[in-house]
Amino acid sequence: MSKLLLSIFFLFAISFSACSDNDKLELPTDSEQAEGNEDSDEDESEQPPFSGTGRYLILYASRSGTTERVAQLIQSTLNCDILEVEPTSPYESDYNAMLTRAQNELRDIGNGIFPSIKTSVESFENYDMIFVGYPIWHGHMATPMQSFLNLHSAKLSGKNIALFATSGSSGMSTSLTEAQKYCTNSTFIETLHLTSSTIPDMQNRVTNWLLSIGVVEENQNTESMDIKLTFNDHTLTATLVDNSSTKALMEILAERDIIIEMEDYANMEKVGPFGFSLPRNDEQITTTEGDLILYQGNSFVVYYAPNTWSFTRLGKINNIAQGELKTMLGSGNVTMRLSRK
Repeated sequence: MSKLLLSIFFLFAISFSACSDNDKLELPTDSEQAEGNEDSDEDESEQPPFSGTGRYLILYASRSGTTERVAQLIQSTLNCDILEVEPTSPYESDYNAMLTRAQNELRDIGNGIFPSIKTSVESFENYDMIFVGYPIWHGHMATPMQSFLNLHSAKLSGKNIALFATSGSSGMSTSLTEAQKYCTNSTFIETLHLTSSTIPDMQNRVTNWLLSIGVVEENQNTESMDIKLTFNDHTLTATLVDNSSTKALMEILAERDIIIEMEDYANMEKVGPFGFSLPRNDEQITTTEGDLILYQGNSFVVYYAPNTWSFTRLGKINNIAQGELKTMLGSGNVTMRLSRK
């Protein structure tokens, strides 16, 4: 669960919660993808770099969990405060109902009527920079974050704001314009945009972004989340996601290598027991080639074909060409050695 990391008492009238990680991007509809092809992000990186004293707050809105994962990765890197912006009424679990509600809320905002949220902040004066994250809904900033920025416009005056967004394929230029409209006296820093094609490279993209805006230094010590997988005379590298499962796994790998006897299952994966249990962060996932998965808390799975199920994402193998992994793994059993890179 995400926890608010505050060193002193602030007058926040908020409600905190954290969803399980989820790689399904918020509302990646066909109509949104069509908009995304027309919405260019070419000018989004032309923002000034940031130079501050290092007091940060991360605000994020996330329905399915993707934006939350990005927020948590930034928070774990900067060791800063984090706060979820939540609607007063939770969004429907039914996807079509959610689409309809999002469309209605966006239409209402166009008429000056903002949806109710239950998150507020008394003051931002103790922060040099505010990170603002949200999914793209039909080409626009998610409506809860629009409500938050509209309500807190005056309090955010003079602040440095760094936007980050997730989407199926839509650009974030429109949402940048929306943020600038609400926060006319704020300074907007270089943005970060992750789509369904770049989410697997989240770790590297977030790290490079934080370097580019000057909130971390290139020589700053950060724990590597890369591991080696050795099998059938092949050695591959993989980058792990940041969750309690991978942190526990890295602690074990710091002490010893892990050897797993794996067998083929359903012509889509290799699976084998760890011999111990790890914390679970289960979510509904549709796998792609190279995904590393924790199943039922005690089994390691390497996917080479798609499958949709509820399990825990561990990471992804780097630099694998399409169809290459299945050939490397072969059709029979395989002995897999995991080690820290």
